This record gives sequence, structure tokens and C-alpha cells, in this order.
Amino acid sequence: MQLGSTAKKAESKHISSYQNFQEWINNASEESELERFQKYHGIIDLFNSGINQVYVNAQVRFLPDELGAVLDICGLDDQKFTAVICEAGIDQESFLELFELLNRSSNIEEIWVYPLNEHSRRIYKRAVKPQSRNRVKIGRGTIDHLDEFLKDTLETIDLFESRARRMMLFSMLESPREKRYLREFINPKLLYENLDLLRRMNLIEEVSEQVYGLSKQGEILMQEYLHFLDRIRRSINNFEEEQ
Repeated sequence: MQLGSTAKKAESKHISSYQNFQEWINNASEESELERFQKYHGIIDLFNSGINQVYVNAQVRFLPDELGAVLDICGLDDQKFTAVICEAGIDQESFLELFELLNRSSNIEEIWVYPLNEHSRRIYKRAVKPQSRNRVKIGRGTIDHLDEFLKDTLETIDLFESRARRMMLFSMLESPREKRYLREFINPKLLYENLDLLRRMNLIEEVSEQVYGLSKQGEILMQEYLHFLDRIRRSINNFEEEQ
């Protein structure tokens, strides 16, 4: 395998924080946040393993056929490569094709695969041929960092765990609501606490005196939340029908 001249080299300062990494990578492609997050931790792992030459979104060529590919991350040490594949950026068919090319390359020391979940981890482990097991590492990657990656999302979803807050937000889907209307089905103490919390989280706003409605962010998140619930409902129904 040969590394292209346009490969983007990472330095330790680029991964001092996830925010610094995002600013540095500045990827104009339609790369998902999850894919970028996997790459961030993959680069950290390579540096921690003692590899100092680390490249991200690296154009590579496989000889002698001159087949080209883009590696999520690769590390170079003593003329040997460590290739890192992040599941968030590749479908299973493309993964198997790339995996086969890497496996045939004599200058690939190790292949690290970062799955998105434990189910994928088991699938990739089964795909590794016995003769390749010593050079393939199926990591936990994102699995061990999901809490970090989803921190803000989980905090927002936690808001919907309260029945009182759900009722308040659902009632505002139709139109802004006066506080006295909300008092009819919400305990007054809970009402004041939750109005304050939802305003601090920028889900609702006071549109006029004592009248509250969804903010722009609140409208978007409520739509996403309802789509999420509908997908879960359909998945449950499909599962039950298959039983």
C-alpha cells in the first residue's frame, strides 16, 4: 500500500480536545458527526500506541493493480502501516472490499476496526479469517465513548422522561398556551419548575405575558422526537408481527 501525497497529517495539538479536532478537520464532505467522533478517538489511540505519524482521510493506492481507496485513519511506523476503519463511514460491503485489500498488503502491520455497537463487533470478528486474526484488532471504539458523544442529546431526551413536561410540550404543539391553561392538568409547583427548566433549555419561550409556546429549537426537537417515537413504535409492531 502507498500513501498519497495529499494525506492530512494529524498532530497532538489537533486532538487536545474534540472541539479542536473539529476545527482542524473542517471536512466539507457530508461526513456524519458520529464518523468524525470515531476518527477523533482512533487518532488518539494511534498516538497512545506510540505511532507518531498519523494521517486522516488518507488517499492510498494498492499495488500492483493501482486500486485507490480512502482510509479513515492510518498510522505509519518503521515503514509499516496501521490502518483504521470506522464503521460510521463505510457500509458493510465496502468494508469487506477494503478489508480484503488491506489484508493482501505486505506493509500493513495491523488493521483496527471500530464498530458502532456490540452487534457489529461480533459480525466483524466473524468476518476475520483465522490466518489474519493476529493482525486484526476489533476495537470497542465508539462503544466506550457513547456517553461522551451523546451527552447533550441524552440530557435533552431526559427532559421527555417527565410526564408533566411531555404534557406541557405536547399541548404547545398546537399553539402557545396560557399558564392558567397548563395549571389545569399540571401541579402548580411542578408547572413553575418545569417552565423554568424548559426555558433554560431553550425549548419554550414566553411569547406574551403568561403565555408560553415552543421556541424554534423546541419545534424542531419536538418534530424529531415524534419521528423517533414513531420509528420505535413501527419497529416494535414489526417485531411483534414476526413472532
